[in-house]
Amino acid sequence: MAADRPTGKTLAGEAYERIRGAIQDGRLRPGDRMRFSDLQALCTMSVTPVREALARLTAEGFTVLDDHRGFSVAPLSLSELRDITANRKLCEGEALRLSIERGDGQWEARLVAAHHLLARVPQGRDDMPSVIRDDWDERHAAFHRALISACGSPILLDTCLRLFGHAGRYRRVSVSLSGRRRDADAEHRQLMDLALARDGAGAVAALHAHYQGTADALEAFFDGRNA
Repeated sequence: MAADRPTGKTLAGEAYERIRGAIQDGRLRPGDRMRFSDLQALCTMSVTPVREALARLTAEGFTVLDDHRGFSVAPLSLSELRDITANRKLCEGEALRLSIERGDGQWEARLVAAHHLLARVPQGRDDMPSVIRDDWDERHAAFHRALISACGSPILLDTCLRLFGHAGRYRRVSVSLSGRRRDADAEHRQLMDLALARDGAGAVAALHAHYQGTADALEAFFDGRNA
């Protein structure tokens, strides 16, 4: 079985990606108990790499460990949402500002290409418009990576990508909450246009508003749930 796996990727690393993917796309929901037998079936591997993957996911906040219940998917919380949103604004705003300041023609080309690919697919699935399409989600991540890819700081870039991953579960929930949909296409177009125009202040403000839109939808969701 291992011979068919991509070279350079450990079993634990592949298990981590598969389990995290299942958490982010909603197959494993907030609060779900995670049984090793189910995770082994998901990852098609033995318990050891699954256990290593769970240790990493717990360290990164995707899963939690209870001495009595074992591992479960970390619950969604308003405090975590606010923390993620504040840090995304801080870190990605600075990475975007630096990218606009330092980016060259190749950065501009990456950004335009990433936006073109994103704009070619709808956000919602045909059968369930309130559910994000997997290909849109991948292209959306690529667009946001392209925006900040010229920041010049590998540590800052890695921090931003980790925060983007943590926001994924909240982003999917926000899309499914109501029939009143945001115009995500227009927001992404505005971000690209401002970045290409080298309007650092305007682009950062637009990025902050982009993330706050997701947070506002979820704030209303948590308020309604707790009413």
